[in-house]
Amino acid sequence: MDARAATAILKQHLDPGLSVRAVRPLRGGMVNQVLEFLTDGDPPSVVAKISDDAGHGGFGWEYDALRWHREHSGLPVPRPYACFDAHDGSPLKGLLLEKVRGRNLADARLTERGMAHFQADLARLVADLHEHTRATYGSALVAGRSTRWLDEFAPAIGSEFRAVRDRLSPRSRRTVARLLERLDAWLPEFGRPTLVHGDLWATNIMVDDADPDRPAITAFLDGGANYREVESELAYLRVFGTADTTFFERYGARHAIRPGFDRRCRVYWLCTMMLHVRVFGNEYLPACERLAGEIGALE
Repeated sequence: MDARAATAILKQHLDPGLSVRAVRPLRGGMVNQVLEFLTDGDPPSVVAKISDDAGHGGFGWEYDALRWHREHSGLPVPRPYACFDAHDGSPLKGLLLEKVRGRNLADARLTERGMAHFQADLARLVADLHEHTRATYGSALVAGRSTRWLDEFAPAIGSEFRAVRDRLSPRSRRTVARLLERLDAWLPEFGRPTLVHGDLWATNIMVDDADPDRPAITAFLDGGANYREVESELAYLRVFGTADTTFFERYGARHAIRPGFDRRCRVYWLCTMMLHVRVFGNEYLPACERLAGEIGALE
């Protein structure tokens, strides 16, 4: 996208007096195109998430989730400026966001001391987020109806399995099918619906690393605003190595880690890896096979 096309987007959807001087791609977008529009006014920089996929569901849910977090949760997230489901008669969809300072954790330059500082700060912010609970699961934007976590999770993991089952080995298919039949034994209903981000990994955490010994978390990106079983979030923080022992020690001082969490993690990790096979391809199949083997051994 060039500056002329970007200017047309800003004029139509943000400010008719704003023009774009330059456009540059931003690293991290795995599904959508992520661009920075450098403008001639205020704000001087706008982040644009763009999709020209006709099957894309749009960015309205993310826009609403960001607004909700800024008004209710205290989680640091970018300010959403505008979203659109069509542009100049085209199916182009987009979300315009505040450009926050720093870089994502995957690119941040932190010392060993700085990483420990980051993990402690991450634990504080996630523990704060997890203070928010309610009686039902589902989107924070609407009244929930389900009081059972498996009413939410079982259809989700079942859908991922059906999408990738033909790519799994026969042994893994049998193991996952047994798991789904006994999911209530693996994931007992003992939690309370807890507000989660839902996609906490390195690329979605913005860090100001000007002082590599004392980095500051400036924003969390690409999350939702949903009430879920809290262990689903904690497991996701482990699956890609985003959180380490410092995080869990600090977090555990605020919210106790339940016995058996290490075992239950594998169910959430398997769901995550099957999703990644569906969305990104077979490079995640070995992880699915390994996790299915571990689950089979623990049955």
